[in-house]
This record gives sequence, structure tokens and C-alpha cells, in this order.
Amino acid sequence: MVGEQVRHMLAVRDARKKETAELLKRLNGESDFSVEDTFGDCNDGSLESLQARKVALFVSKSIVSLSSFAGGKRIRVCSGFVMRQKDDTDANMILTSATLVRSLNGDNNVISDVTVKVLLPDWRITDGHILLVDFHYNVAVVKVETDLPVLEEGTTNNGVVLALGRAYEGGYLMCSRGQAVNQKSTFECLELLVSSCEISMAGSGGPLVNYNGQVLGMNFYEDNQTSYLPMLIVSRILEQHQSFGKLISPWLGLRYTSLHMVSLTTLERIYQKFPDVDQGLYVSKVVDGSPADVAGLCVGDVIVKCGEKVLLTAPEFGSMLLDAAVAHVESFGGCDGDMIIEVAIKRRRDGNTLSKTIVVEMLKENNYNRWPAPMPTYKMRVINVTPRGIGSY
Repeated sequence: MVGEQVRHMLAVRDARKKETAELLKRLNGESDFSVEDTFGDCNDGSLESLQARKVALFVSKSIVSLSSFAGGKRIRVCSGFVMRQKDDTDANMILTSATLVRSLNGDNNVISDVTVKVLLPDWRITDGHILLVDFHYNVAVVKVETDLPVLEEGTTNNGVVLALGRAYEGGYLMCSRGQAVNQKSTFECLELLVSSCEISMAGSGGPLVNYNGQVLGMNFYEDNQTSYLPMLIVSRILEQHQSFGKLISPWLGLRYTSLHMVSLTTLERIYQKFPDVDQGLYVSKVVDGSPADVAGLCVGDVIVKCGEKVLLTAPEFGSMLLDAAVAHVESFGGCDGDMIIEVAIKRRRDGNTLSKTIVVEMLKENNYNRWPAPMPTYKMRVINVTPRGIGSY
């Protein structure tokens, strides 16, 4: 009994010494703690939440947390997931948000001297090596020297989805239930879709999955909603970087959105001219002097076809444009030569159906999507000093 008491006293003393040392380091400015808010585990006692938790556990071995560091300080925290192996070794490719390494001023540069640490599902921390950063679509790929299960891509969701992530401190698995919704993202990227799942900044870069455990897209945190980039686009980004070492995409000079997401007032005006049109892309902006402007497209037009393919969503059109860029480069051995995109439009102002030929330009950095890069939030642990010693809570 005396021996047990002595061992307990020694353990308490060692713990207090460690906490005191940590406190002194914080007071001296030798370390800081960046703690991003977590989000729920989707448990409300319902049968639906039980099913969601089973799905989350099924894919949990593919979900990691990543933290970027520079100058000895933590910069940002994101989630990520394993998509495909880089080679025949045990290394894996982790897909995450480029916000993890984006410059703090929000420009299209990687943080100077940045390093990445990856918290694995078994709570081990390993070095991450940046393989790819695409600032247009805000996607990054980080290589880790370990073997993790690869998530399967999916295309259908039946409306019900889960947003998943992992906290860097504690390694907690995070899960939020929701549905895919017909809503426009507040970010500039046209190919983004939206779900009603509620996540935190630490969930950016994590997967959106269906109840079969298949990944549908990569999540991005917004103040009032959660956007996600569909795998339809993500897979093409990865393929282009692997084949060409960069993104090759046409620039049309258009802003558009699916008819399913426009206001009822706008939709009524379209239906007055085209009562049979219930799908397509509504043009909300045409940049002066852009390829679309030169081709004669106007605000209010509805793009209904690209080539011979009927258009339903913006991600679908985006994937067609990326495929067309690859075909052009392979045909011409580079980006030289005119790249042509044929579209069919419905013109709201006069009710005509027209074919338009757009001689597109290749995407340049000054036309990249703008992605707000919020400053990291730093939260110090509250230190409770009592007569019994120093503790934290």
C-alpha cells in the first residue's frame, strides 16, 4: 500500500512538473497552440445517426488531419483523405485543401519554408511531403510514407451525405450529417456544389461521402454553408498534374450556374420564353473582351449543350472543358493553336436558339478563382492555478 502511494505521488509530481514547464514556455512565448474548433459526431440517438456513425467508422482509416508549420509555429489545420497511391511503394497520396499551405496574405503562393505534419488514424504523426498545389481549384496533395486504405470514388448520393474530418489535437474523428442542396456556393469557383453538413475550418479538405462510404467530393468551410468540389473535377485535376505537371484549363470569361440554383424570379423570365427548358446553365456575367464576349454570349443566355452533350450542372460543364483542354494539348503537342468550344444557347431576350463557337484562351493565374484564406485562430489553454498545484481545463 505504501509503495502504491509513493508511485502515485511521484506520478502526480511528474505531471505537475510537465504542466509547469509547459506554462513557463507559453508565458515566455516559446510555444503556441493553434486549436481549430471541431464539429459533431452526428449522434442524436436516432437510427439515422447510428447508420451514419457506422459509415464514418468504415472510412475512418482513410481520414487524416494535417497541420502546416513555419518558423516553428503552427499556421493552419485541415483534414484530408487517401485517394490513390502514387506508386508501388507503401506511400500514399493525401488529398486536402491548398488553404493548408497558402500564403497568409491570400495570394497564390505557398507559405515560405512551410512543413507539413500528418496525424494518421492510429494517432501517429508523420512528415508530409507536398506533391501538388493547385490554387485555381484550391487542391493540394501531400505524400506520406505509410500504407492507408484508399477511398473509393462515388457519383450518386441519393441526397443524404456525411462530411468527415479529423482534429489534429486529440485525433478525434468528426462527422456531420446533411444533404446535397440546390444552392450556390459563395466562393468564386463555378464547379462547387453545396451540402447542408456543418463543419469547422478543421474540416476543410475532408471528404463528403455517401452512405456506401464512397467519396463524392472535397469539403471547404464557409461561414454559413459547406461547399464541396466534386470528384468529377478532382480526378481530372490529379490526372492533369500527373500528365503535364500543371493544370490545363480553358478560360471562357463566363460566370454561370445551374438553372436549379437560380432565383424563382429569374427562372420565371426564362420559362416565359422557353417553357420546355428545365436544365442548362444560366449566364450571369460575361467579361468584356473575353472569348465568350467575342463569340456573342450575353447575360441571360442559357447554355443547354456543349458539343452534342446536354448540360445539367456546372461541374459537368467544367469536366467537359478540362477534357477538351487535354484533347487539344495531345493533338497539337502543346497549348498552341486555336482551341474551339461549340455551345448551344437559348437567348432569353428574343427566344432564339443559337449555336456559338468560342475560341477560348488557356487559363492564366490572373483568372484563377479567388479563395478566401482566413487567418488561423490561436486559442491558449486556460490555466487554473490552485493551492494544490497547476492544472489546465
